[in-house]
Amino acid sequence: MAPFRIRFLIRSVYDLLPANANLGRYTWRHNRVLQELAAIISTVKGETTLPNTNALIFTTEGGAKSWQGRPVRTTNQIKCLLDGCDDWDVSADLPKWHSHPSIIKETSLRPDIVIHSASTQQLIMVELTVPYESRMEEAHVYNSEKYMNLTKEPENAGYKAVVMPVEVGARGFVGSSVYDLLTKLSICENKRKKALKLLAERAENSSRWIWSRRNERFLNKD
Repeated sequence: MAPFRIRFLIRSVYDLLPANANLGRYTWRHNRVLQELAAIISTVKGETTLPNTNALIFTTEGGAKSWQGRPVRTTNQIKCLLDGCDDWDVSADLPKWHSHPSIIKETSLRPDIVIHSASTQQLIMVELTVPYESRMEEAHVYNSEKYMNLTKEPENAGYKAVVMPVEVGARGFVGSSVYDLLTKLSICENKRKKALKLLAERAENSSRWIWSRRNERFLNKD
């Protein structure tokens, strides 16, 4: 492990991550983790469907989930959120990703990730928080209550909506909420393990980048 990374990890344990004066950079870290999570949801067997192309589509064949016709093993004991239809699209509140469906645009909502089925009028909205690890449980309870209201406007328009708040710690510890989300999307076993590792590394690397530039004047980065 690189000496710089070791110094960062040790100091992060003692709450020496960047001060609140650099709070603007935390949005940058959130977007980096969000980009990784959106790519994971849009990926199967290591093959990523790039944004700015056609819709990202989940399909179902004989009860086994597949991505654009490629089968993926699923866990029978856990009901998948994608059961019941085969036209799931994925969008993310990120530059260069295709935009959210019209049902979301017509409301005041800006969910981080939307998984949308037009045929069955279903929405799965994912809301990401990247808090300090000591606040992860608190953040999940707060967001679960706060984001309950996100379902009201789509439901008034005839949609069935689910909100999944998830947390990835600033030091790189991934919350159990992310594990649950991936499992309910049939991202299981080795794929889930790899996904959790990628999210952890993205959060840690982003925090380390912020810390390494804590004395620099903030420059906005997309």
